[in-house]
Amino acid sequence: MTIADLVAAPDPEQESFRVLVHVEYQLRVLGLLCAAADERPGKFSTPGSLEKWAEYCRRQSQKLGCAECRTDAAEVADSIKTVVVGEPETSIRQVRNQVCHGGPISENIDRVVLHKVVAGNAERIVRIHQHGHVAELRPYFRRVDGELAALHSFSGTAARYWPRRGEAVDVADPEVVDALKKLDFHRGDRLLDDFAQDIERDLKGFAERDSIYVLVSPPEPIAVRWDRRSSDGPVPRVDRFIVGADHARMWLTESGPKPYKAFLADVCNWQLLKRRLLEELEEQVTAEKKINRQLFPNLQQRDPHVPTLVQFDDDYQGPRTDLTITAACKEVTEGIHAYRGSTNLITLTGEAGAGKTHSLLQFARESLAAGGDLDPVAIYISSSQSSATTLDKLITERVAGTRILDREPVLALCRAGLAILVIDGFDEMLGFRSYDDPLSGLQPILDQLRNRGAVILSARASYSEARLWKSLTEHPAKESHHRLTTMKLQPWRRAQLLELADYLSIDATTEEAPEVRQLLTTPFFCLAYAAWKQTDPSGDFLRFVIDTYLQRELDKLVGHQGGPLFTQDDLSDIFCEVAEMTARNVTAEVSESDLVDAAEFALGKELDEKEQRRLGSLCAMSAEWSEHELSFSFTHLAIAEHFLARQVVRVPFRQALALLSDVAVSALCAQLIASMWPEAENGKLTALVAALQARVSAAPSPEECRPAMASLGELWARVHGTAENSRTVSRIMVDRLELNGSGVVTLDQAQVKYLVVGPGVDVRLTDSRIDQLDLFRASGNPLLDDSYKQVGELFTPGGLANTPRHIRELLGLPEEPVDESTIEAFFRDKIANARAAIVVDRHYNPPDEDVRMKWTREHGDKWQAFVKRMVAEGKLMEERVNAAGPPKSRLRPTEAFYEE
Repeated sequence: MTIADLVAAPDPEQESFRVLVHVEYQLRVLGLLCAAADERPGKFSTPGSLEKWAEYCRRQSQKLGCAECRTDAAEVADSIKTVVVGEPETSIRQVRNQVCHGGPISENIDRVVLHKVVAGNAERIVRIHQHGHVAELRPYFRRVDGELAALHSFSGTAARYWPRRGEAVDVADPEVVDALKKLDFHRGDRLLDDFAQDIERDLKGFAERDSIYVLVSPPEPIAVRWDRRSSDGPVPRVDRFIVGADHARMWLTESGPKPYKAFLADVCNWQLLKRRLLEELEEQVTAEKKINRQLFPNLQQRDPHVPTLVQFDDDYQGPRTDLTITAACKEVTEGIHAYRGSTNLITLTGEAGAGKTHSLLQFARESLAAGGDLDPVAIYISSSQSSATTLDKLITERVAGTRILDREPVLALCRAGLAILVIDGFDEMLGFRSYDDPLSGLQPILDQLRNRGAVILSARASYSEARLWKSLTEHPAKESHHRLTTMKLQPWRRAQLLELADYLSIDATTEEAPEVRQLLTTPFFCLAYAAWKQTDPSGDFLRFVIDTYLQRELDKLVGHQGGPLFTQDDLSDIFCEVAEMTARNVTAEVSESDLVDAAEFALGKELDEKEQRRLGSLCAMSAEWSEHELSFSFTHLAIAEHFLARQVVRVPFRQALALLSDVAVSALCAQLIASMWPEAENGKLTALVAALQARVSAAPSPEECRPAMASLGELWARVHGTAENSRTVSRIMVDRLELNGSGVVTLDQAQVKYLVVGPGVDVRLTDSRIDQLDLFRASGNPLLDDSYKQVGELFTPGGLANTPRHIRELLGLPEEPVDESTIEAFFRDKIANARAAIVVDRHYNPPDEDVRMKWTREHGDKWQAFVKRMVAEGKLMEERVNAAGPPKSRLRPTEAFYEE
């Protein structure tokens, strides 16, 4: 497509209004050509009205290189004065403005005159372009999807280009952005222009294609003429908008101004939409209940809902542990507009069976059933059993049943604060293909949210949360800004188990064995416990869930002679092999061929066609399409953990050692391994831990044995964590470690997130890092030598400390003299490893309530002097934060900061 194609006259039979709009498009093309012909073009306005482009063309045409072209440009500019309605006499400009502001299209438009104008304009613009005044069309024009498009607007970080046909397209190519930054734009009323562009963007999902026309002509309200898409055909509408006090975006209605989000609610038929979303959600709630009934068919179901506590941590208030998941979701909802200029990404994590899906479904159900007219609703999206290969398709697939929404309207509602997108299992949505880079899977929606709204992401582990942190820090989206809020489901307490048992009329008052009690920390295992108590409490609880699972399956798998196709041991061995395969590949799923290979290896024979076909219907496995083939995964992660543990116990010693060296087992898996080992073979587990320690110690560096370090940490905790003697462990990596019993415990080169020390235990740390140390139950000060220096945060009955000086004070140790170089090294280390943004006031003080920034006060007023010097030397950069209250800045290290 060429300039001639852009400005060519429409078909003479084209409706009058579209021809009027094309006159404006012709003026824009001419204005941009005039600007491109001048090395230093005069200011032009984006998006600009009909009158503004005509005025610009008249003024800028004086810089064209010949009289003929100047005359042609002036005639195109004056064409908007052409009278196209006789009685009363009305010009193109007047008709166009009248229609855009909601007036009717005159039936008396002289279509012959109007077509003559656009045809003449096209000829003149083509002559100007062919005369050779313009050497380079970029960046005023750009090819988009193979077609030439004219510049529509520029925000400073992205440009919007308007093709002859179709919708405008955003372009954030750095080369384009840099070129446009050098131009002299007259932005007009930025608030109105930005509002107008957002309205156009939001309406794309609700309007008929190419039907949206926006007129920005201050001081008049923004006028939008568009055709609403409906099952009965296009519905013409004209809506008007203003920017009110405090920059509030308002929709003008016959009953008076209303918030802009009321407009979007009206457009999508809000109450009907909520009802249909709730109906769709109930199907997913029913599916979740069905899974529990299949797992525990003898368990009386009364739809119990026992609130789970959550650790809630955001960028501004720090961690809190006293909230239920319901209260935490309510805070997210109420704070959806609290911080403008950034999308709030909320990650929900928790161990297998912690109730993430149940909690999110409950949140979504309550939000949709609430009576508030414009309160945000949660749109629940699950990757489970979906054939979608992209997040865009997944969203469209999940809301298609409403017959109102698809992806673009969903994101419009999120931008306006009417909806919160809830993505359950975001780290599994593409079959773990984006497991190491979760941001890449989210990128399609993050840029389109344009630093607004909130998204809740549930993940199977804190690993995904950490990878998301890393991605956001190292590879930010196109000029996107995100706040990351974390919610971590806390282990259930005994009171919650008793509440569940009361719901189900189960007696749970008796104390169980420690290995059973330690597992009763998630809703899944508490349900299993209730089912076990109801059926055969004399049996082994640890095998009850799986054995029941397998026994049910045998009745479905009938062979050629009417007997079972597989035995219970066969099924167990198959699942053990699959569990090892998925663990080694760090995926949740296996292909159909891998499933067959695992089964044939476990059984020691080739499977016939029928046996292979029945593998796909095993109740412990769920099947879904991944690209062009079926993939299989365990229906619940707890099932996978169980079979991985069973695999470690059943295989020969050397094979178990190799598996634990290559795969980082979880705390749950380690507990299951310890409980499954026969009492007569307890020495094997101790020997396995010793052999694993030898492998880890022999590795040249920790980076080469991280899976083994994690496995060692979890297993060592079960074997030696409660010993009555002094013991040493080296190079362990564990989230939570409890030390009980007695004696001195030496942790060498250990990485522990949360360490709990019981009475009677002393701890010596060498070259270790303990993020949080809990001494609430310890006797006095159990830290030997200078171990306190390796602790990030300390909890004692006397208080909490998170800096070396405060930790020494809390432990009753004398203060150590610190020189200036040590102080600078301390601040540098804290800045380089800061997990949250460093937000400060104009005196470089962080908010008093931000407990994570207490380290800035570790050395009195040294912090302020350090920051001033770093800023002056260009090693720290100040960025203004868009927030309420006194001015705030964000401190970011520059490349110079890391050069020393």
